[in-house]
Amino acid sequence: MIGETDYLLQAASTAVRISVVADGQEKIVKLPNTVYDGTLQKSLISKARADATHGLIQPKAPITAVDNRGTRHTSSSTITLRWYYDSGLQSFKETFYVVDRLPLPEGGGGDGGGGGEWDAMLRKGVERSPEHSPPQAYPYVKTPPQTNKDPQPGTLSAKEKQLRYLKEKAAEAERIRKALETKK
Repeated sequence: MIGETDYLLQAASTAVRISVVADGQEKIVKLPNTVYDGTLQKSLISKARADATHGLIQPKAPITAVDNRGTRHTSSSTITLRWYYDSGLQSFKETFYVVDRLPLPEGGGGDGGGGGEWDAMLRKGVERSPEHSPPQAYPYVKTPPQTNKDPQPGTLSAKEKQLRYLKEKAAEAERIRKALETKK
């Protein structure tokens, strides 16, 4: 039986499909060969994929990150991107550490779209993939029936607006006729 806390966990090496976009850029870069790594403290992206975003890559002091296979990755630059799961509706801001390569483990993995390399590795604690989350619940919203006979502006249909205009126009014409008759 799956407990409630089981939904909070995502496997330490789960392949996911994400897309990224850099601030000020319109080009979306798909990263189909991405992995969620439950041990990484920093998200990583390959230099080739970071360059493809045309985002601002900023130099930083070198850091070393170790993934769940024990592979050491060294980075001396970062790029801040908005990313989202291809199956999701929400985007997230993340600082990725740029590395030269993210080789796949021996024996493959991923979907083969990266030529033997991961496009990116997501750190532990990032938002979970919708496929690995509990189903979303959307509450019903019940509004009381409208009791106001004079609806608020902007709530009339086009036909109701036209009818109201014609009534007002007829009433104005009647006032003008009466005003002209009283002047005679």
